[in-house]
Amino acid sequence: MLRIETIQNRAQLRDFVRFPLRIYSGDSPWVPPVWREELMRLDRARGPFFEHSEAALFLARDAAGDPVGRIAAIRFNRHLEVYGDGVGFFGFFECVDDESVAGRLFEAAAEWLRGQGLKRMRGPTSFTINEEIGLLIENFDESPTLLTTWNPPYYQQLVESAGLAKVEDLLAREVAFSDMDLRYLERLARAGARNGQVTIRQANLAKLETEIEILVKIYAEAWSENWGAVPFSRDEFLKMAYELKPFLLPECTLIAEYDGEAVGICVALPDINVAVKACGGRFGPLGLLRFMIARRRIDLIRGVVVGVLKEHRNKGIDSAFGARTAKELQGSRYKRIEFSWMLESNLRVHRVLENSGAKITKRWRVYERDL
Repeated sequence: MLRIETIQNRAQLRDFVRFPLRIYSGDSPWVPPVWREELMRLDRARGPFFEHSEAALFLARDAAGDPVGRIAAIRFNRHLEVYGDGVGFFGFFECVDDESVAGRLFEAAAEWLRGQGLKRMRGPTSFTINEEIGLLIENFDESPTLLTTWNPPYYQQLVESAGLAKVEDLLAREVAFSDMDLRYLERLARAGARNGQVTIRQANLAKLETEIEILVKIYAEAWSENWGAVPFSRDEFLKMAYELKPFLLPECTLIAEYDGEAVGICVALPDINVAVKACGGRFGPLGLLRFMIARRRIDLIRGVVVGVLKEHRNKGIDSAFGARTAKELQGSRYKRIEFSWMLESNLRVHRVLENSGAKITKRWRVYERDL
């Protein structure tokens, strides 16, 4: 008696957005979204994603009409423009522990993607690789940091029972600033920049629009060869930057210049998920108060973006970023940094981080199957 319905109205969308509350208890590590923003994000009439791409949302209901699972089928047109590989995506997957429910949801998503002329289904992404991505498969004890995901352990079996297999793993590494080997990082930075032409400066947050031009250009070029990478548009980057601007730290928003030319960027942010969890994703007067109080407890920084142009990758710039950030924050209330996420196959970055003391703490998996 399972029914799969396509989200077509506001009431259905509200059920789709709120369904995770059935899966996650109050003491779960899961962090809720900011509910008002999530409703807008998934609304075809208001969500920025729908300005350039398509998606269908599906909700599973049992015989009593109660929601038991959800999924989105996603046609990301910019991915198709870059790769032309016929890959569509699934995302926003949440489900009770029932393989038959999960199977019906994945088949609904696959059928919609086939109808779009696509050949493979990859995910989870929500909506794109530049947002939340991957299914957590290791370390379920800790809450997710800003813009990363958490899910119950049984999700892995549900996804794999639907015929999806690993295509890539994404890793997080973490280290306490007090344990970071700054001498190692500084030695690499000095060796790469012995001619003195590399300098690191703080981004000017008071002139964010001007700095955005640099951030967008470096991000697009530095990540162009990464698996699955699709560049942000300037408007997308600007929107995200202004949303996060209240939490940006000048000492953690860095630009590397070589002979006066911008060649690298580094952005790290306090883990505001701690405060979002405390207010339950609601920003009324009481929620905002809880958010501000909890914000004082944040002791972890998430390294979100490090990008260096290809021709400058042997100049110790990424090591200089790490050493500069650690030295700036030593003695502050921030005690730890999580670098996430990185491709499992990015051995150069993993080697540097491991030698500086950062250990693998989380693993997310991206899956794929033929349609």
